[in-house]
Amino acid sequence: MTQSTGVGGVDMPIRFTGIRLLLVFVGINLVMFLMLVTSMTSAHPWLARVLPGQFETGVNSSGYWVFFALVLLVDAITVLIAGMALLVPALLDGATIEERRLTRHLVDRGGVSEGAKEAIFVAMREEAVSVYRQVVAGRTILFAGVVFLVFAFFAVSLAFARALPDGAMYADASGPVRNAAVSAVEMERFTADQIAGAVLLNAPDIYGWHASALRNDTANGAYTDFLFSFRAVFGFVVLLMLLSLLRRSRSPSREKKTIESVEAAIEEKKAA
Repeated sequence: MTQSTGVGGVDMPIRFTGIRLLLVFVGINLVMFLMLVTSMTSAHPWLARVLPGQFETGVNSSGYWVFFALVLLVDAITVLIAGMALLVPALLDGATIEERRLTRHLVDRGGVSEGAKEAIFVAMREEAVSVYRQVVAGRTILFAGVVFLVFAFFAVSLAFARALPDGAMYADASGPVRNAAVSAVEMERFTADQIAGAVLLNAPDIYGWHASALRNDTANGAYTDFLFSFRAVFGFVVLLMLLSLLRRSRSPSREKKTIESVEAAIEEKKAA
């Protein structure tokens, strides 16, 4: 079954899915904004009961920066889920993109009229084009989501370190390091190490390739779990994007073709 095409060649199911995901994204951010407003306008900010840091000096308080970092993290996760909702079904779809393979299934089929072959070919080709567009859209959203995720990881790590200056989320060769001693530049290097570890299957840890002297303090279980989750999600998303490139790497031609024209092109290529 083919998918209907809307304005500008955009498939209607993809467009409706995009609208629904956009509404979810807006709804989540609206809820987070209302949480911020209700906390800031109350006599005793209720966010102080669930988040670390100070809340007495308004939005410049360390506690509110923790909240903003968590909002960015929630947004990143939402975008990633949206990308997966488009990409995974398209990768699992059995539609074939290459016209040569489509034609091979239809030519020399006894008992099937040329008109029926043509109708099947056109329908399958439209489905292939639709799936390809869905893959491209999903991969683009996933790329945006993974960029969001990197910034969110950096923001959450730095915000919690500032909100808990006497804690120890990190360690170096000499032992645990106080959060107050961790600079933003060192945090950038630490984030780069985590990205490399996720993409290169921990090769930097094995060979000692590190941009930062910091590592996570395993005594801090909550941050260690957060770090593991970041690496797992980042690595999975990168793998998913690579699979989409391998599975749907070639774009179907936008030119309208018939089965006869494709057969002729194949025969001409064989003759050459």
